[in-house]
Amino acid sequence: MTTAISASGIGKLYRQYKDRRDLLWEFLLRRKRHSELWALRDVSFQAREGEAFGLVGDNGAGKSTLLKILCGTTSATRGEVLVQGKVSALLELGAGFHPDFSGRANIYFSGAVMGLSHQQVEAREAEIIDFSELHDFIDQPVKTYSSGMYVRLGFAVATGFDPSVLIVDEALAVGDQSFQKKCTDRIMDFREKGGTILFCSHNLYQVRKLCDRALWLDRGRVRASGSSDEVIDRYQDAQRERERQGLSSSKVAQADGAEGPICRIERYRLSGEDGRTLHRFKSGETLRLEAWVRFSPRFKGTPGIGISIIRNDGVIVYTTSSTIDGCRLAQSGQGNRYGCIVFPNIPLLAGSYAFTIMATDQFNMQVYDAAEEVEQFIVTHPGPEFGVSAMQHFWSDAPPRIEESS
Repeated sequence: MTTAISASGIGKLYRQYKDRRDLLWEFLLRRKRHSELWALRDVSFQAREGEAFGLVGDNGAGKSTLLKILCGTTSATRGEVLVQGKVSALLELGAGFHPDFSGRANIYFSGAVMGLSHQQVEAREAEIIDFSELHDFIDQPVKTYSSGMYVRLGFAVATGFDPSVLIVDEALAVGDQSFQKKCTDRIMDFREKGGTILFCSHNLYQVRKLCDRALWLDRGRVRASGSSDEVIDRYQDAQRERERQGLSSSKVAQADGAEGPICRIERYRLSGEDGRTLHRFKSGETLRLEAWVRFSPRFKGTPGIGISIIRNDGVIVYTTSSTIDGCRLAQSGQGNRYGCIVFPNIPLLAGSYAFTIMATDQFNMQVYDAAEEVEQFIVTHPGPEFGVSAMQHFWSDAPPRIEESS
């Protein structure tokens, strides 16, 4: 496949001065009066055409610096970057917008920066404004916009001019849930049409669902590169190890929109085969988890419920969703959906477990509400085996029969 983004040996050095005058004295005296900070060191990767490539790492890892280099808004100190096709990016809030220009003027300004003619921008103007839902404010200076309005216009512009490569930095973590859903749908549509996506987010669930491969940056260096599942697993293992050592860890929370949440998990219940509430099971017994979720009329698409079984040491044992399994949720009153997942023969071995329940959509990429590590339950197992799961197996004393080639 054709390479859409190629980065080879990227390094970025920032000079830090304690005082503004040190820069002048350094120039006049030809003596070093600064400290050096390498934001990136020897970063290399390739993203193929039509691929969704993820970028993960802690704050300060160098992710935003790398994205700016790929967009051309800053230059690398070392290394080479090659990006094929028209690039569109949604970076930090308001990046690329002139605060004194109106939203409409910034649409034309952004189009000109991307090399489009006035007529080409004019042909897309109405569609971009419709997607942003800023009809009443489009002729106001963007410096009067709220953060949510900035993101609406920024995402509409970034995806409105048919780029070949779309670079997104935390775009789905800002704004109300209804607009996040629109952004998710557009990103998935862009991917289905063969566009290349470089997606940076602290929401590892989104990275895992959207991206084929991923890169983990740690203090400016590549810690892991490969399939998104493999990279995220290694990154989460490192985070858990840090937490065990008592180091700080932050959690990104998504705020509800001004109109209220687009969906909410109302209640859930764990029971046995006979339907009675139960929180203690034996390996091989039947386990049922029921969930009731209210979806707002603003929710567009197919509603879904996802679940994860998590052991008490943080190991994710299993994750699935109603949409992955091709199951439509039952209606339970106006706007409510009901789902019941049944494990007819629990393969878990002895231990303490819990469920995380998620409200999601047909793409299984966006989590709109989550009840984390609820409905804790105990599994007992009478046998001597240990681990997470009882694996079906048998022993054989007959060697395999090898057919002789003719």
